[in-house]
Amino acid sequence: MTEPIPVILAIQNDETDAPHLVGQWLEELGFEIRVLRAYAGEKVPTLVPDGIAALIPLGGHMNATEDHLHPWLAPERALLKDAMDRDIPIFAICLGTQLLAVAGGGRVERAEIGEVGIYSIFSVDEPDAIFPLNSELTVAQWHEDQIVELPADATLLASSELCKNQIYRLGTRSYGVQFHPEIDLSVIKWWEAEADNAFIDSGKSTIQAEFAAAEAELFSTWKPIIQRWGQEVLAND
Repeated sequence: MTEPIPVILAIQNDETDAPHLVGQWLEELGFEIRVLRAYAGEKVPTLVPDGIAALIPLGGHMNATEDHLHPWLAPERALLKDAMDRDIPIFAICLGTQLLAVAGGGRVERAEIGEVGIYSIFSVDEPDAIFPLNSELTVAQWHEDQIVELPADATLLASSELCKNQIYRLGTRSYGVQFHPEIDLSVIKWWEAEADNAFIDSGKSTIQAEFAAAEAELFSTWKPIIQRWGQEVLAND
């Protein structure tokens, strides 16, 4: 009898923020990436549906608590809270990591200085099987909000000079990352063409050259980390 294909539910909060590379890397392991287009009006459940092995809440231009403008955010936070309570794995990206933090009792505010471009993050020397971090890693950033208070049971794994809460762990297999491991240069070009407040307020005219220079390093760093998480999900599914 053929084993069912494990399904990861990706919640897409913005037309321009798809699973992209993260989805491709996880598909290589045998996952189906099922995309729920919340931004387009698809209903977000408040409980994790049966048959879902993990969740990936994705990025977006909005604040994590702008429920009056984006009414799916409240049910998305409820969905993430249900996954946390049941120890269903989560890999949360940018806005997704802020939604996860708020769902767990944390707090998000506008950053004094946002991060748009290529930055370094630094390990806080907390051991972790999925993120065996060196002292410094390169990431692609695009955010103007940040987590100022993590959930009480979160473990901080990495920070940057401008943003303390860059990577954190919740439970045994759930993670939030403030940066964007899923993007390539084509996404950067799209984001610049559809410039949001984070990009406008950065004062930069483009980050294409700095991203292109770092792209190979970004892929070689983050693909194995994403796939380690995926392998952990498979091992415990």
